Amino acid sequence: MTQVHHCVMDTGTLLAIAKLARSRAELYALPYFMAHKDGVERKGAKAALEQLALDLEVSAEHRADRPY
Repeated sequence: MTQVHHCVMDTGTLLAIAKLARSRAELYALPYFMAHKDGVERKGAKAALEQLALDLEVSAEHRADRPY
């Protein structure tokens, strides 16, 4: 029988990760990054990071409504 372990992050952790993702996404809007696009940026990293940040913020709000 396989054991299943569930890991739950607290809202503070989720919001901290969202903040990091958002700050990284903002870097891609700077002129330096626009002039020196790398493969990750061409693949839409800015949009993906912004979506990740939004998803984490929504999860944090949901988590705050349902404490452990």
